[in-house]
Amino acid sequence: MNETSIKVTVSRGSHVAPEPAISIVIPNYNTAAYIAETLDSVFAQTFTNFEVIVINDASPDTADLPGVLAPYRDRIVFIDKDINEGTSSTRNRGAGYARAAVISFLDADDIWFPTYLAELYDFLQANAYDMAYADAETFLTGTTEKYHDLLHCNPEQGDVTRRMLIDGRCHILPTGTLIRKAAFEEIGGFDPSVARTEDFDLWMRLLFAEKRVGYLRKILFKFRLSPGSGSGDSVVRLQRNGDVWRVLQKKLPFTTDETKVIAKHIGEADAGVVRAKGRVYINERNWPAARAAFSDAIKRAEELRLPLSHRLKMRAILLLLHVSPRLVWRMMRRLRSEELEYMPLNNTA
Repeated sequence: MNETSIKVTVSRGSHVAPEPAISIVIPNYNTAAYIAETLDSVFAQTFTNFEVIVINDASPDTADLPGVLAPYRDRIVFIDKDINEGTSSTRNRGAGYARAAVISFLDADDIWFPTYLAELYDFLQANAYDMAYADAETFLTGTTEKYHDLLHCNPEQGDVTRRMLIDGRCHILPTGTLIRKAAFEEIGGFDPSVARTEDFDLWMRLLFAEKRVGYLRKILFKFRLSPGSGSGDSVVRLQRNGDVWRVLQKKLPFTTDETKVIAKHIGEADAGVVRAKGRVYINERNWPAARAAFSDAIKRAEELRLPLSHRLKMRAILLLLHVSPRLVWRMMRRLRSEELEYMPLNNTA
């Protein structure tokens, strides 16, 4: 994109820290309804030497932002763009305005606990990490209750290796990270050509560049799941799992052993997408498509040698889709009720 074609307006509040230790970059794209809650969590931090950079990515809800941000304008740097660039370019642009040596990329609908910055910054500094991350609990839009946490997706506290990331033993969310600006710039920041998995792409490139990444095994923030968002969509979330590896295989020199693990990840992710689409078809009562999806899922499960219990379950579902599909529909709506709200909308058959 031609840089001169983008009009960027920057306004700096009078109470922004003059020499911040941390720059917090918060992109806005259709998050005006949540960003006040996010900013409240930032300004409630026990660590206070930071600057907040809110950058609007030519969002459809731009008209709502002035009113929402009015109480915070003296305390933030606000950057407004007239052309949508996407998440990666917007984060990179925000980082370009950052004055601190450490950057945080906070999603505009997530919430930090009050000691988030204090604890994670101390952990980063004490261990001389290039990046550090903490754990999250998830919550559903419209509720404040904990949905689940991600502790089971992460290793014991300490250094993260690239094999740990490849094996799926780490689940790193941008909102839960602090990264040194020098390391971020050295590897080129987020890759604008990567869609939906730009964060994992960055983490992997950091490790291949031999940067030190550390994990603080403590829940310090809340990650929002919203219907229709990339984080909530049940099919998109699974598609990401395969897409990220396809992208990285073209960019990084994985070893033979690592490539074998990655091939297994891609196969399992693709099989998961087929099953998720099958559940969408069941929800829509599109029986021919559901039967085709689960037939494909069974074939993939056999090729991947997934556990026998899993394969038998898939066969039982397919059998019921032939003899009593409405029973399958009722069972799924009862047993997977929480997933229904996060299913993508197709044309109902």
